[in-house]
Amino acid sequence: MNKIILLTLCALLFFACKHELEQPTWDVDMIVPLVNSQMNIDNMLSDSNLNIVENDEGYISLIYEEDLLNINYDSLITLETKSEEKSIRIDSVKFDDVVIEQIITIGSVITELPLGTFLFPDGSQREIPAMAGIVQNDTISIDASDYFETMTLYNGMLNLKLTNGYPTDISNVSFSLYNATNQNLIATFFTPLIESGDSYTKSVSIAGETLDHKMVGIINNMDIDASNGLVPINYSDAMTTVISITEIQIMEATAYFPNQLLHEENVEQSFELGSAELTEIGIKEGTVTINALSTLPDTGTIIYAIPSLSKNGVSFETIVKVPPNTNGVMTQYVFDFSGYTMDLTGQIDRVGGDTVNTIYATLAAYLDSTGELETIHQVDSFFLFNEYSFTPEYAIGYIGQDTLENGPEDIDTDVFKFVSSGTVNLEKVEMSIAVVNYIGADAAIVINDLSASNATTIVTAAIDNTKLHHVSRATLNSNGTITPTNTIIALEADELLEIFPNKLTTHSTIYLNPNGEASTADFFYTQLPMKATLGVEIPLSFIANNLALSKTSDLETDNIEEIEILYITIENGLPLEASLILVALDDADQIIDTLISNNTILAAITNAQGIVTENRTSVIEVKNIDLEGMSKLQSTAVFNTESQTNFVRIYDNYTMDIILSAKFSKTIGE
Repeated sequence: MNKIILLTLCALLFFACKHELEQPTWDVDMIVPLVNSQMNIDNMLSDSNLNIVENDEGYISLIYEEDLLNINYDSLITLETKSEEKSIRIDSVKFDDVVIEQIITIGSVITELPLGTFLFPDGSQREIPAMAGIVQNDTISIDASDYFETMTLYNGMLNLKLTNGYPTDISNVSFSLYNATNQNLIATFFTPLIESGDSYTKSVSIAGETLDHKMVGIINNMDIDASNGLVPINYSDAMTTVISITEIQIMEATAYFPNQLLHEENVEQSFELGSAELTEIGIKEGTVTINALSTLPDTGTIIYAIPSLSKNGVSFETIVKVPPNTNGVMTQYVFDFSGYTMDLTGQIDRVGGDTVNTIYATLAAYLDSTGELETIHQVDSFFLFNEYSFTPEYAIGYIGQDTLENGPEDIDTDVFKFVSSGTVNLEKVEMSIAVVNYIGADAAIVINDLSASNATTIVTAAIDNTKLHHVSRATLNSNGTITPTNTIIALEADELLEIFPNKLTTHSTIYLNPNGEASTADFFYTQLPMKATLGVEIPLSFIANNLALSKTSDLETDNIEEIEILYITIENGLPLEASLILVALDDADQIIDTLISNNTILAAITNAQGIVTENRTSVIEVKNIDLEGMSKLQSTAVFNTESQTNFVRIYDNYTMDIILSAKFSKTIGE
């Protein structure tokens, strides 16, 4: 019972005191850091294309590089040309000779004589008397329908060959040739004597004549002379008549045109390259275009080869078919020669030796046969020409004297964007142009213009350097690699950089082979041209006059409602006196408030050598600050060197730290 009473009393006491124990409150003053900003060379140049280098002692130099040459080397050597147009007329079409043979045996003549076979039996020995007019108006049919239907010639020869196989002479032989349809006389022949065993041959021009596929040859007269005594009678002995039409060139024909070569040539085509004399190129991009037009009724064939153009050791050759065309539009055949190598020394074993800038090609144009009768006119022709266009990947030989212009060109730069204003006197600036030449040709370069400008301060500066700088040629090694040459052009650039430029203007001229052809062959690879790089080294030793450097940092203001005092602590480790301006910005970088303005910050303490030995700390208090809307802090330090005659050096451990802290009161427990 006593235990229960004791527990009840303890519980009452506990609940009676509970309200006061769980609701304690007290007021405290708190100092909270808002931003810690450090100004040094590294973070001021973090988004600049200036590079920082340090020596063993930590002494800082700034390095800036910019490519200067912007030249389209593909256009340095371009090979373009067009061949002469070939017009292959139908008069160059050749036909097989039309040959008709007729045999008149002595047996056929004897059988026509009364009692001929009785008086002159086969195999006997007889004396043959003179027989005038033994053959008269004997007709020979000439059928050329396997060759043509009709043909008008502007050139052609009719050939007659009479061979006397009789055992005695024949005389007074008269022969005529007619068209069978209209009986137009084509040609006549006459010979007074053809001795036994001999032949009579005669050719006459039939230019201008029109021939039908069926013609008639007529032996108007033939006398047999008396034999000299007994002669053997062999009925198979004969007089042979051979009629042929040769050297046929037509004005118009309806014929079976055979497959035949119309035109063939070996041609050297030269490129106009000014003073350049090239012996070989590798083709980066290139085409050969065959332009062809045929008004012939049959398809044409072109066999085109360029022995001097090869890929993987295989020379180029192609066969193209050219269809008949009556609309006058040429058919084009384009061939891509990217990756090919072209020898430009002309035909192998050419008369006069090797040449330069010359491509060697062979061309043959053929007329195909359809096997059908086709009508062709003298005006029908085969037209063709070639177009060549090559951009070299490399070139070997003498690349000539050439002038290459680079610029004028404006180059925007932001290397000094961290400098807001002010001036600086740099103790020393090393500026140079490094020229790396991969071209196998001597060169010279002139810097026509190298100037700088600051768009904010509207200040310009320029380098006066217009003299000729010579650049040696590169070397092509036996293994195909290139050893370039390096040329350094030193420039005076202090004034150029002291204006903190945001734009460079460049203009240069390159002269290739200024002294003409050298004793060694030139070479040029488009992927390995001449390069020029502007290099600037700025050792940080200077005299500053109101040199303004800026940096923006984010503010941490979460859960801070009202500030009593803003503490700004500056620890200056730079040997520069500074005037500090702190500006609060919102998210859009708009100014909300200027926290401090033109507060002087003393330079760090230095020794006799000007090296910082002790930082200086300054604390600035700012009251009645409202942080609402603030998200960023912009720090601008305007630096001046204590002496305007002695240069100060900047080392890698020099910094200016800016710490922003806020004091505010807060009641805890409410």
